[in-house]
Amino acid sequence: MTRRLFIAIALCALLLPAAPQAQPASARLTILHTNDTHGHLRPFSYPTVVPAGSELESLPQRRDIGGIARRAALAQKIRTEQKGRGIPVWLVDVGDFADGTPFSTEYKGEADVAAMNAAGYDFATFGNHEFNTSLAQVRKLLQLTRHPVLMANAVDRATKRPLGQPWRVEKIGSVRVGLFGLITREAATYQAAREGVDILDEIATAKDVVAALRKQADIVVLLSHAGEGTDLKLAAEVPGIDVIIGGHSHSRMPIGQFVPRGDDLKQSGVKGTVIVQAFQWGGELGRLDLLFERDGSRAWRVSRYRARLIPVTPDMPAEPMVAAVVDRYWTPIAARYGEVVARATGDFSSRGDDAAPYNLVADAVRETFRVDVGFENAGGVRAPLVAGDITRTDLVTMDPFGNTVILFRATGAQIRDLLTRHAPYVSGLRYRLVDGRLEEAAINGSPIEDGRTYTCATNSYFAEFALKGIAQDNTGRLRIDVVTDYLRGKGAVTPAYDGRRVVIGRRGRSGG
Repeated sequence: MTRRLFIAIALCALLLPAAPQAQPASARLTILHTNDTHGHLRPFSYPTVVPAGSELESLPQRRDIGGIARRAALAQKIRTEQKGRGIPVWLVDVGDFADGTPFSTEYKGEADVAAMNAAGYDFATFGNHEFNTSLAQVRKLLQLTRHPVLMANAVDRATKRPLGQPWRVEKIGSVRVGLFGLITREAATYQAAREGVDILDEIATAKDVVAALRKQADIVVLLSHAGEGTDLKLAAEVPGIDVIIGGHSHSRMPIGQFVPRGDDLKQSGVKGTVIVQAFQWGGELGRLDLLFERDGSRAWRVSRYRARLIPVTPDMPAEPMVAAVVDRYWTPIAARYGEVVARATGDFSSRGDDAAPYNLVADAVRETFRVDVGFENAGGVRAPLVAGDITRTDLVTMDPFGNTVILFRATGAQIRDLLTRHAPYVSGLRYRLVDGRLEEAAINGSPIEDGRTYTCATNSYFAEFALKGIAQDNTGRLRIDVVTDYLRGKGAVTPAYDGRRVVIGRRGRSGG
């Protein structure tokens, strides 16, 4: 009987359901992030002279920094370290990887995508500058990209379907992490979008996506190429976003930013949003370490985080496979873009409103076409020039857009209106604008005469939105070619910091 009883008890034990296993109370994730790399696949340098109080001034190193091969090696090192601790690592990019160097000019984003594929990116979104080519090229980039490209608010106008993947859910241990992507509404004005893509409102789209994601995910991460200002609005107005990896505004956030929220989300445990962004050009690699924990209701929340920016410096090795990809695209164009065009006697940088690169471009166009005034929009000259040899690479980095030179005639009254509305950079003109009021303005040393007609020049981008109603003559000459020929003729150029443009309390329209 004893033996039979023992067997019966044993059989009952086997048939009884197993005791539930205790669920882990925490999980960790590291997100490495880049944004606005703008074709900077190779290392680069900033000028020695940088604007006081600017993001550049706070960089720990400004010479021979960045390069995707170095960045990939750094990311791999962090992956290996975290793997030993059982912590997964994601490498993500938040857009504007193209449009800024000879790689973008020649390969329209394909070199950047190939290098990112080799570097092992896990997720990405596109930026507005990826839309600066044709829609067919955007579709090609999406096909070439090996990692998911998340864009919830970019919709194919013909099919009404998202251009990329709107969102996805990944498991980190027991935690379901939802990711989605947004692109700035500014992309709607770019070529590919005009050809057939609707860019929906960021806030409205985020509200719809987060409501859907929260049914499937414990934590929500947004890849946002919408800019710091919009990211702050998203954090404040869209309940349920735990983390925003940002881009577009080129903001440098060394320790990130936390936007707290009230008690409206007690059930989910979310108490605020962590926002990070890694400035520009890949000179630093963003790192965000996250700790997820269960709250009293057993829901997951971001319990702790640490954000930092890691300099990508010359002492870091280059990842061989990524370096080989970069070389494959660089070698065919090296001779052309390595050509020395002229020499800079000093750094062409910015000192307050005095921006020597803009002054150089405006002077080159005005002098070449022998007009009274030259205009250049804010944001239309994208990089400084470092003292020393000026190569075609430097010029393409400074002017990557392919804009042509536009000639036009304008009365003094029309010029006053241009200055007041757009605060452009200028040549042949000096002015002072205070809180939108034009207090001083002189052309070639004489006060502007409202009834007089002046000859003027600008670029095709500025002309498109600023010269409505004014007759224009498109010369067909690329602005970069005009500047290149001008520099060749000069041989050497000295930066002009001459106070020709003073703008207090307002800035002009950017873009290119």
